Order: sequence, then structure tokens, then C-alpha cells
Amino acid sequence: KQWYQRRVIANEFNKYFASIASNLNEVYSGDYLKINPIPSFTDYLPKSISSSIYLKECECQEIMDIISELKSGKSSDIPIHVIKKSSTVIVPYLVKYFNKCMQDGYFPCELKTGRISPI
Repeated sequence: KQWYQRRVIANEFNKYFASIASNLNEVYSGDYLKINPIPSFTDYLPKSISSSIYLKECECQEIMDIISELKSGKSSDIPIHVIKKSSTVIVPYLVKYFNKCMQDGYFPCELKTGRISPI
């Protein structure tokens, strides 16, 4: 007899579980149940200290090393071989520009965007 009542048993389970939410809503519909708001993830982060970071100024050699490691396959508006060949001329200006941006706390909008290219 149990094999023939599978559908009845399944329907009874369905009625029970489908009614749980409405039954809970009826029971807890009063103002006595206070639900605390869900905390933001930032509530769990330690408080930041704005004066706790130290960045040293970049130097010409540091920028030269970065340029020398650039690969030609990377997406760029300027061909990498042109950047490498002109590095001795442009590096001092880049160093001044980067250091000034760091001192002023300024991050140029042009550096906030990226180009995505398929491989």
C-alpha cells in the first residue's frame, strides 16, 4: 500500500513546506519581533588610518626597468618598441609626472580605464 501512496505523501509534504512561510508571517506579524538590519561588509573592516602609508618617490631606473619588461603583444595605443626606443627621453618626464601625482593624491582618469583585447 505504501508504494501506491507516493503521490499523496509528496503532495502532503508540498502542502506542509509551502505553508511554512505564511504560518510564520501570521505568527510574527506583530511589532514585537524586531529584525536588525543586515550589516554592511564595511562594518567588518578595520578603520582606515589615512596617515599610515608611506610611498617613496619613484626613480628613473625603476621606470626604465618597467619599460624594459613590457612585452610587444600587450594592447597599447603606442607601439612598445617606440616606447622602449624613446625611454631615455621620456623617463625623466614620467618620473616627475608620477611623483607629482603621488604627492598631490591625484590619479589621472586616463589611467583608470583599461583596454581589453581578445587573445
